[in-house]
Amino acid sequence: MSSKREMKKIDLESLEQVERKTSQAHRKRGAIAVGLLAVVAVGAFGLHRLLSGEVLASRFAVNKLTCPACVITVKEVTAKIPGVVEADVRLAAQDVTVKYRDGKTGPETIREAIERAGYPVKLDGLFKPEGEGVDGVVIARVNGRAIFRKDMESPLNPEQDKPGRGDEAGAFFSVVGKEMLLQAADGKQVVIQPQEIEDEVTAMSARRGIPRERLIADAPKIYGSLEKFNQLVAQQLGVRRLLTDHVAEGITDPEKKERAIVAWVGTIFKDGNVQILDAGLRSKLQASVGESDWKLFWPRMIGRDTELKRILAE
Repeated sequence: MSSKREMKKIDLESLEQVERKTSQAHRKRGAIAVGLLAVVAVGAFGLHRLLSGEVLASRFAVNKLTCPACVITVKEVTAKIPGVVEADVRLAAQDVTVKYRDGKTGPETIREAIERAGYPVKLDGLFKPEGEGVDGVVIARVNGRAIFRKDMESPLNPEQDKPGRGDEAGAFFSVVGKEMLLQAADGKQVVIQPQEIEDEVTAMSARRGIPRERLIADAPKIYGSLEKFNQLVAQQLGVRRLLTDHVAEGITDPEKKERAIVAWVGTIFKDGNVQILDAGLRSKLQASVGESDWKLFWPRMIGRDTELKRILAE
């Protein structure tokens, strides 16, 4: 073979080797690039999930909310928790509803933060803002606020150790009605001080004829927690103050007072937005009263002997 042909052959072989090495390098770089893109994509997806996680809401019974400054404090405390979207704090109802992104925080973290701020607190329901329950069944929404099935299964009045509201229609009417009264009380900035709650508990134990210590010890067994019991006491006092100081102020005649209260209650019931989310409850109300639409349901219930009526008559 001539030297020229041999040189040409060597050159071709060298070129092929270079091309193979170049091709391998390109493939490696391509694989690395694809791998990096995959990592970035997975990371971005994880970050997206973290930042745009499903929004949940927790309702808490909170004690010792004594003034508008307490509302600001609780809102500021919860706002500092990563993942919290917003907090709705109510003085008259003594409750807090916090919306947050699932995966970034949770009820226990929120509870601890509120408690560290000086407010005894207890988780009282977990749900999705659109209405679906998580740890309990959300049966309705009253002017946007969730009502749980368990709200109909526990006493509204801390004087009682059982619901005592009769049938399903009476229970629903009482729960919704009380919620509307609490919303109205909150609008009037009705505030109950801790000492008033203490005094009422003492008076309650005397009316029942049992030691105060026993009443407090038994409260968690009946109401789920001492915080919930104190909340119910505060709510009862708040509704009482709303009716006495804002609705029937200056009216001393019992009959005129009752008429004034009933007329006022009728106004807020008429204007209330009540959505029944539970189909089974809707069917029971229809069968019992002949109506499941709140606008037509409440006028048929207002004259019945219900727990709400007894609250209004106090």
